[in-house]
Amino acid sequence: MTSWNRRVAAASRVRETDAEVSGERLAALGLPSGLHPDDATAVLGLLRIAEGRPGGFGSTILARVEDADGGPDRQVQIVVLGNERGATTLVGDAEDELVLDNLTGLPGRDYLLEMLEGAIQDTIDSDHSVAVYSIDIDRFKSVNDTRGFAAGDDALRFLATKLEDALRPDDILTRFGGDEFTIVCPDVLGVAEATALAERFRATCNDAGIDSPLNGLTVSIGVAIGGSDRNAEDLVREAETALYQAKGLGRDRCELFDDDLRTRAERRNTVDQRLRRALEDDAIQVHYQPIVDLQTERIVGCEALLRIVGEDGSHLNPRELVGAAEDSGLIRRIEETVLQRAAGAIRMLPDVGDDPMFVSVNISDRRVLDSRFPLTLARTLHNADLPAEQVYLELHPQILTQKGAGVRLVTQLRALGVCVVIDEYLGANNSELIDKNSIDLVKLDKRLVHGIHGDRGRTRAELVIGSITDRGVNICAVGVETQEDLQAVRELGCRYAQGYLFSPPIEGMRLAELVAAKV
Repeated sequence: MTSWNRRVAAASRVRETDAEVSGERLAALGLPSGLHPDDATAVLGLLRIAEGRPGGFGSTILARVEDADGGPDRQVQIVVLGNERGATTLVGDAEDELVLDNLTGLPGRDYLLEMLEGAIQDTIDSDHSVAVYSIDIDRFKSVNDTRGFAAGDDALRFLATKLEDALRPDDILTRFGGDEFTIVCPDVLGVAEATALAERFRATCNDAGIDSPLNGLTVSIGVAIGGSDRNAEDLVREAETALYQAKGLGRDRCELFDDDLRTRAERRNTVDQRLRRALEDDAIQVHYQPIVDLQTERIVGCEALLRIVGEDGSHLNPRELVGAAEDSGLIRRIEETVLQRAAGAIRMLPDVGDDPMFVSVNISDRRVLDSRFPLTLARTLHNADLPAEQVYLELHPQILTQKGAGVRLVTQLRALGVCVVIDEYLGANNSELIDKNSIDLVKLDKRLVHGIHGDRGRTRAELVIGSITDRGVNICAVGVETQEDLQAVRELGCRYAQGYLFSPPIEGMRLAELVAAKV
């Protein structure tokens, strides 16, 4: 742990300082009262230089502090920081190291955690709390991509300055790296004050002028509140969780870490731990739901579905699993394991005509947009000894909105020989990618199938299905559960169907038996 004190000096206080170096004057600037007069004079001189310095100023000196009882002097480090707004001092033990961000001049994570622990201790026997704010520029990557890295740096420096302007005297601002800033606000009176401060911080970006580096940008903020019952790491993690929630709800907003979010975070942690354990124990399961050709009524393929058993013996929610795998960076290993398992299951199946059975596998959005995905897929197919033409990759319809990236991805995948499927399709205005030269199959969203029996739902389904089949692309109806569903999707021109009417997701051995029985 380091011993750096809080940010306490400001330009207005520097102006009030006269030539007399008194203990009260030093304390007002956040400096030790026993600071040696020569060193005090040097620090005050640096503060005057730093005040209003364009482009920023930073300097560190070793200073002597005289012992009040006549003992030996001790040494401290004093960091003087300044910019257009004013000047600041940070004081710490001589042997401790304070790492400052080169771009903004702000301290980092270690400093914040130490100051936060101190602020938490101050809440003991107090009715005040500590608030932590995790602040992130929305879509910051697009700034670097479209305006250049210099513009991105300007935006970060400008935001740091604006946030400093919005701080109260004892608040602490740090940069955690990237475009993420963290603020600690001690002595907060409950949720109302904490959320009001959050909106004030958010407004620093929204109120930027047209010539500002932040013009056109917004920030999202996660807020966590706690007292002596919490620790620094917990509050920072909770603020970051609330930040992710704000991002997920549309950005440009503040979200508070509350009991509901805590429950979801604990659930996500449980799923994450179970996922990691399943990978370590080779306990990943894959079940298969048959896909039926409605012209021949034979099973021609299947969808491979991830399954992991929870502590209570039931299967964990697949969407939770994928979300946890994406957040933890395990999604590549998961998808490779599913493909390996599916390859083994496909090889066990009997032949059903001229065309070999195919397996359809969901690919997460994050993996799809990774430029390395086609290369890793080729390696995975080679290791699995699975012919590419027997692999159907299911992509979310969102890929249709990524015009340039979408075209490149589909081109690369088809060059590998795999088939490309648009999954959970409800119809889209931006569907130029859907034609027989790029997309092999469209799987209807089950909501479209379930609503097909009403006049309005049937009309919508007719329009969606007709727009796809007119382009020579086959359609698979997903969620077929009744004979009425089957009859309706047949009438509307679907080539394939999948659903509980034919079979629920089953293990590989059971799939082989089912296929053999249908031959």
